[in-house]
Amino acid sequence: MSRILTINCGSTSTKVAWFDDDREIARASLDVPLADLASMPKVLDQTEYRTGQVREFLRVNELDATGVDMVVARAGTIHHVRHDGAYAVNELMIATLRYAPAAQHASALSALIGVELVAGTDIPVIIYDPTCVDSVDEIAKITGVPQIVNMPVYHLLNPKAAGRTYAASIGAEYNQLNLVIAHLGGGITMAFHDHGRVVDWIYDDGGPMSPQRGGAIPTRLLTDFIYTCDMDHAQMRMYLAGKTGIAAHLGTQDVREVELRIAAGDAHAELIYRAMAYGVAKGVGQLATVRAGNVDQIILTGGIAHSALFTGWVRDLVEWIAPVTIQPGENEMEALAAGGLRVLRGEEPVHDYDVLPAGYSSLADIIARPSFLA
Repeated sequence: MSRILTINCGSTSTKVAWFDDDREIARASLDVPLADLASMPKVLDQTEYRTGQVREFLRVNELDATGVDMVVARAGTIHHVRHDGAYAVNELMIATLRYAPAAQHASALSALIGVELVAGTDIPVIIYDPTCVDSVDEIAKITGVPQIVNMPVYHLLNPKAAGRTYAASIGAEYNQLNLVIAHLGGGITMAFHDHGRVVDWIYDDGGPMSPQRGGAIPTRLLTDFIYTCDMDHAQMRMYLAGKTGIAAHLGTQDVREVELRIAAGDAHAELIYRAMAYGVAKGVGQLATVRAGNVDQIILTGGIAHSALFTGWVRDLVEWIAPVTIQPGENEMEALAAGGLRVLRGEEPVHDYDVLPAGYSSLADIIARPSFLA
C-alpha cells in the first residue's frame, strides 16, 4: 500500500488530503480568513501560517507526514517545462518559488509546505501536471509584437484527469483522442489536447472573463486604463488577475449568488453571466480550428461546470462542433494522488526540474536577486 499526502494551496484556502493507494483517508479545506490574509499581503508571508494549518490537520486525524511514501503538491508558479507529469521538488524549484516565481499565486506554497513537513527525511516531494508545460505548436506562440512570445499557461491537472476519465468511459485512452477541454473556475483556461499533447491553449487573460479575471481586453483600451490608474506593476498584475471579471461587474465572484440574482429577475446579472458563457463558447470554437474541426469531444470541467444553466448556454453554442461532456468539480486532489501513485508504481517517470528563470545565471543568482514578484 502506498501512502500519499496531497497539498493544494488556493487563494483563500489550503486543500489537503491523505490517500492510501487510491482510497481517500482524510481531507480538509483549510480556510485562510480574509482578515488574516490582509496581514500577510505577499504570498510567501503565508508559508508558516498555512504549514501550521496542515500540521493541525494531520494531528487531528492522527496522521504523521513522516509516514507517507510521497508528498504530491499542486505545481506552483515555476517557469516553463517541456513535459507534463511529475517533477521532483529540488533546490532550484524551491529557490524559484521563493525568489523568482513566474507570478504571485498561492499555489507556490504547496511544494514549500510539503518540503517543510518532511524535512530531515528522504521522503520524495513532487509536483504534478504544472500549468506551464510547453508542448504546444510553435505557431501558437507567435504574436504581432516580435519581442513578446506568448508562452503557454493553462490548467492541466484537472483537465487531463477529466480527459482520462472521459476516455475510460468509452473504452479508449486519453492519448487516442482529440479533446477540447475547458476548465471553468475562478480563472477560465482551455486547451486542445491532441492525442495526449496540448497543442494550443487560451489562458485566463486571452479568452472569456471569469469570476476573478478580466479575460481578453483590447490592447488600446487596456493600455489607456493602465496609464490612468494609480497602481504599480505588481498591483496591476494582481488586480487584473483577481479583482476583475464577474467580481468587478457584480461585486461577487460566487456564481451561485449570481444565479440567485438571475432567478430573482436581475437582467444585468444575466447579461454579464451570459457574456462569460458566450466567451467560453467562442474559445472552444477558436481552438477547434487548430485541427480543422477534428474534435472527438468537448469537455467542460471545474467548479462552474456544476451549473446546468451556465453549461447549458455553452452547450447550445458549441454542440455543432462535437458532443459535449460535463465533468463538474476540480478533482485536483484525486488527480494529484493518482499521479503520485503512478510514479510510485513505476508507471511514470519523475522529471528533473532544471529551468533557470530568464535573466538569472545560477541558483545563487536567484537567491541574491529576488524578483519584484517574490
